[in-house]
Order: sequence, then C-alpha cells, then structure tokens
Amino acid sequence: MNGVVRSALALALLASLLACTVLACSGGEPPRAPASPAAAVSAVPGAGDGRAASPSPSPSASPSPPALALKDASLALDTFLETDEVLRAAHADRWAYQLTQDGQRPITIAGIRTQGGRRPARYRWDHRTVLVPRQSGAAQWFAATAERHGGPGGARTGVFVFVRQSQDGPWRNSFTSLLNPGAKPPAVELDAEGYATSLGSRDSSVAISPNLMGPLHATVAEEGPKGYASGLIAPGPQTTGFYDEISRTKVKAKADDCMAYESIFASAPNFPIFALRTRDGGALTMYTLIRTSSWITSAQGPGQGRGAKCSEGRPVAVPAAARWLLSPTKDLFIHQKRQIVETQQYVSAVPPKASTAPVHVVGYQGLVTGGFNR
Repeated sequence: MNGVVRSALALALLASLLACTVLACSGGEPPRAPASPAAAVSAVPGAGDGRAASPSPSPSASPSPPALALKDASLALDTFLETDEVLRAAHADRWAYQLTQDGQRPITIAGIRTQGGRRPARYRWDHRTVLVPRQSGAAQWFAATAERHGGPGGARTGVFVFVRQSQDGPWRNSFTSLLNPGAKPPAVELDAEGYATSLGSRDSSVAISPNLMGPLHATVAEEGPKGYASGLIAPGPQTTGFYDEISRTKVKAKADDCMAYESIFASAPNFPIFALRTRDGGALTMYTLIRTSSWITSAQGPGQGRGAKCSEGRPVAVPAAARWLLSPTKDLFIHQKRQIVETQQYVSAVPPKASTAPVHVVGYQGLVTGGFNR
C-alpha cells in the first residue's frame, strides 16, 4: 500500500478518533510531536523518571456485574491494532501517543524516536483473545493476547492491557509486553459466560500479592541467586540474567574505564498493576519496573571509597538503544556521570498460595526512555 493511500486511511481513522468512537480522542488538541530527543523526554511527564500523566489506578478485585461486554472489548482490541499500524506507517507520531498512557506512553515515544523516520515494521495479528474481568464503576480495563507476525524475531505473542476512565471515555493502551520465545501464559480462569476474575493489588490468596511482584523482581535482578528473594522467583534472562549482566559490566567498567557502575531496578508506584486469577488458583500478573543504570567517573562510586577521578573525561561508547537521547559523538565523553533509564513491562505467572513453586517471568518488553550525560 503506497504512502498516499496509507495517509488517507490514517486521516479516516483520525476522523473516527475525533468522533469519539471506541478509541476516540477525549477532547482537546493532540500532543505535539517533540522537536528533539531531549524534548521527547520532557514532553511526557515521567518519561525519564518512571512517572506518567494521569496514571490509571491499580484495579481492585472484580465485583460481580459484567459492565464491559466481551464483544466491545474485542472491538476495542481490533481497532487499536489496526489504528496503531496505520498511524505508525503514516508517521503520525502525535496521534500514536494519544492511544497510550501509563508505562506504555514513554515506551511508545522511545519506539518512535528510535525508529528515526525509518519505515516501521509491518505486523499481522492472529489468534486475538480478550480477557475481561467482571467490574463495575466508571474506570474499566481488560487484558488481551494476540500473536504477532512480521518484524524481527519471528512470531511472538503480545500481551496488552487497555484502560478507560469512564464508560464514554477512550480506550488507551496502558501495558504491552511480549511473551518470551517458547513461553506460554498460564490459563486464565473464566466463568460460564467467559469473564475473568481480577485480583486486587494486595490480594493475599496467591503466592505473591500483585503489589509485591515489582519489589521482589527488582531484588532478584540486583542481588541474583544469593539474594533473599531468589527462591521466590525462578532464574531467567530477566531475573538472575540481569544480575549476571550487571556483575560483568561492573568488572568491565572498573578494569577498562576506571569507572564505577551501578544498575538499580525499582517498581513504578505511579503505574498500575494488573492481575487475573488463573485456573490453578494463581495469578497472571502484569506490572512495570524502572531500571536506572549509571556510569560514574568518581572513585566515590558504589563500593569504591574516596579517591581521584581517574576516569574523568574518558570516552565511553553510547549504547545503541540510547542514541535517540544521547549523541554518539557529543555525549561520548563522561566527565561526571552518565545515566540511562529503561521502562520495562513484565508478565509473570504466580503460583497459588499453597504452592512451593517459584514465580516464572514469562513476558518482557522494555526500551530506554530517559537519560543524561554530564
């Protein structure tokens, strides 16, 4: 499909947004596209520090009435996937922002800026499934899965959460992650009418309450197999794998560049946590972590004590994922500190309370969403 036709489709979809359809614009002008990488970070509150504008509250346990029909959730999912593809192809960046909120907002900005005007990947989505908890009240949410074809890495399964603040408000994408290759999410428990059951953030009927998943995951990523939380979460690339990566980078930074290095993971209190009951009595939990990595020239870095700045002004390559924020040439030299922030969204399978099995992290997506060099 040529650019003219895609642009026409984009305009048509934007008209439907303005008309307040399933993914309607809630009013006012869309955000302006940032003029520079630095502006991209400041354009969205919290893009670099884990905060988001008008964050969604973490949902409470499901009450009984099914306020959201399954067919309406399916329509919202289909509309989002089709609209998002057209907007990305048309480089209608400011409208793409309008479809997101919470942790997915800074990730969307980073994805667009990382693309750098290049032609975006074309995706085809199959096996779409919605997971709608019974709920009442103005604010509503639902989860969904869909199999993605196209782009790097072959077929992957996406996990989404959509939220809206009122029954007449727009659906926005709050959370998107990708299941790890070969991973399958636990089966969600559905009632006779096909509705799921949500868990409150402090629900203690599962092995780890949803609100504790972020802090425990962060502990394992930082402390590895010797940390107090290691027996609660299974080893894997996004748990003990991060610990191994951090350990190697610390050694390399000290030996090669005379720098201190640290990488801290933290739960994102301003971003919502979502959880659904699974058939085995456990939970499918979806949450956000913020990772902050720092290269410090002073010998006063973590565990270094006091001493001379042996690395002040040393050139250290800017990671490729951060080049939309930091110039590979201008920000090459570190005089005091380089800091890079990632927003990461996770899917975890939590066992039932009586089980001794560990939690398995089954899905992950993350991008560099903030940083500075000085």
